[in-house]
Amino acid sequence: METEVKDFLKILHELQKLDPEFPLHYAICLAEISLNEGMSLTDLSNNTGLSISTISRIIGALSNSRQRGQAYELVEVRTSETEKRKKELYLSPKGRNTLNSISGIIAA
Repeated sequence: METEVKDFLKILHELQKLDPEFPLHYAICLAEISLNEGMSLTDLSNNTGLSISTISRIIGALSNSRQRGQAYELVEVRTSETEKRKKELYLSPKGRNTLNSISGIIAA
């Protein structure tokens, strides 16, 4: 179990490179999006159990439209080609690189 805890700490430190106070909810949302690229805000809300208003705020921070503070630019928000009112969530290149770094920790 010690090895797993050390790996977990390495992952947390990797997230701290983005922001020393990177919220756990943001990390959970980022992981969900990476597993389900193209998902909607509602899908993310359902998968995480977080309210739509919380998800909207988190996605603003993870994308490039944070209301206060620096946006992380880890997620891209795109309008669905089939439903113009639906927003789809994808990893940005920076988000993909971050998750690749985390994957490298897990695989090691």
